[in-house]
Amino acid sequence: MIKPKISCREATRILLQNEDRTVPLAERLVMRLHQRTCSNCRRFARQVDLMRKAGARWRQYTQG
Repeated sequence: MIKPKISCREATRILLQNEDRTVPLAERLVMRLHQRTCSNCRRFARQVDLMRKAGARWRQYTQG
């Protein structure tokens, strides 16, 4: 069972796992709820997204 309130460490773990595999909907929702109240975790999520996009662009650049 998923706790309704999670720590920043748990939110980070879920966010990073989402990069490698499909995280269950309940965990994603709890993470998003946490991010609505935690500016540090929102910032971290934006940084992870930026790194993912930069990596994708780099792969396109090196293949082309």
